Amino acid sequence: MQLNSVIRLIDEMILNDPEKASSLLFRKAEALVGLEKYQQAITTLKVYAKDCPNKEKIKSYVLIASCYMNLDNDEKAEEYLVKILEIDPENDIILKQLSYMAYINQDFERCCYLIKILIKIDKADIEDYTNLIFCCIQLDMIDDALKYAEKVIELDPTNLDVFATLTIVYENMDDEEKLKEVCQRIINLKDDGTLQIILLKAQAYLELGKKEEAFEFVNKAIKLNPYDPFPYLMKGLLYNNLGMSDEAEECFNEAFRLNPEILESMKKLS
Repeated sequence: MQLNSVIRLIDEMILNDPEKASSLLFRKAEALVGLEKYQQAITTLKVYAKDCPNKEKIKSYVLIASCYMNLDNDEKAEEYLVKILEIDPENDIILKQLSYMAYINQDFERCCYLIKILIKIDKADIEDYTNLIFCCIQLDMIDDALKYAEKVIELDPTNLDVFATLTIVYENMDDEEKLKEVCQRIINLKDDGTLQIILLKAQAYLELGKKEEAFEFVNKAIKLNPYDPFPYLMKGLLYNNLGMSDEAEECFNEAFRLNPEILESMKKLS
């Protein structure tokens, strides 16, 4: 049966038996969503949610939030997701959705608050911890960032993004001992042949003063990925750190040739 026919049938049933109206409104809203009539669906769901049990309210609020997202109204979507938490404070699906919204909107304090609830109820995953690390760094909560980074490594000893983050944080803190410890852990990671691990190992070797090994890995990356600008960019940075400006410029020029937009990446790395 087509959705328009479903809606007409539901309206007729409501008209013939008003006492059953409440139980039919959610089905009508679902049909309206299927027709992409989001505003009408929202209006219908708000009526339905007034007198229904909490379990049904949650279903309604989820659908209302989804409608607002389809209408590109994230503020109203968040409002209804928060209403769900008022009923079910430990709803991990909603906590994750709200924390992600806070993360992309750069509301770092709120993101931290929500993810810490997920941690408390033992529902945080690696992505949650990774976002939390970034938020803590943005809020200059370095001790917390390091604590959560270690938690990610405990959960996933091969998580390269967190290892990369740790090297940056310890380098900025001028904590040579911790930086060397992280670099050694990176070197001990299994080399799976991916570009990320090869370049991370190259950087780790350089941090430990092992120049030959650093260039061995970056040259390996170039050989395996000759048309990727990032190995050339990394090699340029290695040369730059060694004060070899002419060689560095040659590598940077090759990276720019392969991808003229690589300049922005270089600014972030340097």
